[in-house]
Amino acid sequence: MKIVHFLYLSILVLCCQTGFSQTIWQGQYHSSRIIVTGDFDSKKDSLLLSIPEMSYEGIKVGIRTEKDSIFFKNGMYNFVFKGKYNTEKTAISGVFDNYSFPNAAIVLKKQSSIEPLFFSQHPKKPYPYQVIDMTFLGKNTKLTYGGTLTIPQGKKKYPLAILISGTGQHDRNYTYMGRQSFTVLADYLAKNGIASLRVDDRGIGKTTGDFQNSTTGDFADDIDAQIAYLKSDKNIDASYIGLIGHSEGGMIASIVSSRNKDVKFMVSLSGVGVSGLEMLNLQNTAILKSYNFSDKVVAKQMEMYNIMFNIVYNTKDGESAQPAMEVKLKEWMQKQDSTTLKEVQLLDGRDQTFLYRYGKDADRKWYRYTIHYKPENYLPKITIPVYIANGDKDIQVPAVENINSFKKYLGTKDLTTKIYPGLNHMYQHCKTCTQNEAKEIDEVFAEEVMADVSKWIWSRYKK
Repeated sequence: MKIVHFLYLSILVLCCQTGFSQTIWQGQYHSSRIIVTGDFDSKKDSLLLSIPEMSYEGIKVGIRTEKDSIFFKNGMYNFVFKGKYNTEKTAISGVFDNYSFPNAAIVLKKQSSIEPLFFSQHPKKPYPYQVIDMTFLGKNTKLTYGGTLTIPQGKKKYPLAILISGTGQHDRNYTYMGRQSFTVLADYLAKNGIASLRVDDRGIGKTTGDFQNSTTGDFADDIDAQIAYLKSDKNIDASYIGLIGHSEGGMIASIVSSRNKDVKFMVSLSGVGVSGLEMLNLQNTAILKSYNFSDKVVAKQMEMYNIMFNIVYNTKDGESAQPAMEVKLKEWMQKQDSTTLKEVQLLDGRDQTFLYRYGKDADRKWYRYTIHYKPENYLPKITIPVYIANGDKDIQVPAVENINSFKKYLGTKDLTTKIYPGLNHMYQHCKTCTQNEAKEIDEVFAEEVMADVSKWIWSRYKK
């Protein structure tokens, strides 16, 4: 009886496993995965459609098959797909139509499991270099850091770059809308003989710490901890360490390079070269213009913004800027006519929404630190070789003003600057070059920038 019972249970388990196994078909349109689970050849209405990046999960779609053709739809969500199998029936090429994806050409490939977003520049295994995932303790910060060290194959001597991400909490790969900028950069550097270390930000991945209550100055301390670790590991060539920082990472690189004598070179990719207060003015002006607002609307919007920025700048540490912001915003609004208030989107209670959203940021330690950043406190102390790059379509760190400020204040005699035509803040070739367009560009990192940075580092290393 026991044997019979055991056999019965085994059969039951096998039945259950078969019942729960689902065929997975996955495609991708820019920053969104289209995932279909179920059997296309089934006569049942059993297909489930998911688009995780848009929060669509398990939506039933009706299906029709004719020889090698596939058609499915969901009228409620306006999902429609028409496609054809390849010869092996391992992929379906077709057109997916939806409000968000009008007539999008996609290929649904049969998968054994759901895969992460992938872009053609992402490296594939086996890698032609050594990749070491690690954790280490920061002696002074008392934090644990999780990172990835990438070393050129068969090299005992090499330049080594620490990669520093921009504003916001990021994993070590600097993942932005599925695009892994630092994975791509590390891959390119390693293939060109340059090692790199990329590390999870505080409070994400395998790095400990409180990101929300940390400042740019704290992040600079993290880089010092990374340098100290690299120097302590006898298996790592730490004789020529440099920093490559993007956006706020460029500011962090400036702070560290001004005080840490172990830094031998600095690369600033769209790094902040002006004061924090000026940066806010430049950035917001450029972003507003990218939405094609009239000069009048931009000027009025910035008039109001700059009043807010100055209130925050002059608020003492530990005090909230929100009460003064509310008073000054009310005074400013009373001086404007209804047309102006409508154009700057402050009617119908939207002023309170603005105060709530901006007020939360304005009282953060990080915001107070960055708004008080002054390049003259750091850049004149930097005497190592420096490479400054910007895209000419960058609306978050406008190129000319920031590069000119670097030129004005840097103490180095070895300075290279370059503005790349047609590139946005994330170093993608863009057309409209708005913030929204970045997620529609499949390019991760412009190769010409990586090539120039690699050649520049090697030219300094050889000296």
